[in-house]
Amino acid sequence: MADRILDKELDTLKNDLGTLRDDVASLSRLLAKKGGAKIDNALADGKARVQAGIGAVEGQVTAHPLASLLVAFGAGILLARLTGNQQR
Repeated sequence: MADRILDKELDTLKNDLGTLRDDVASLSRLLAKKGGAKIDNALADGKARVQAGIGAVEGQVTAHPLASLLVAFGAGILLARLTGNQQR
């Protein structure tokens, strides 16, 4: 008699654990989808910011070509000195 009750309780526990496992799997899939959506949104926002920055730089280069050339030349010299690629 006690064995049947124990077996019944054990079967109930197994069913409950199976349900819990399924619920955790569903929750994991849901969280993965939400996390992926957040990453996609952040990536799209980053791309938009980069495009806006490129547009701003292009506008400044178009508006001030000589100054842009001098800045690029100066940056090249500075980079050469910092990396040790100096010709003497």
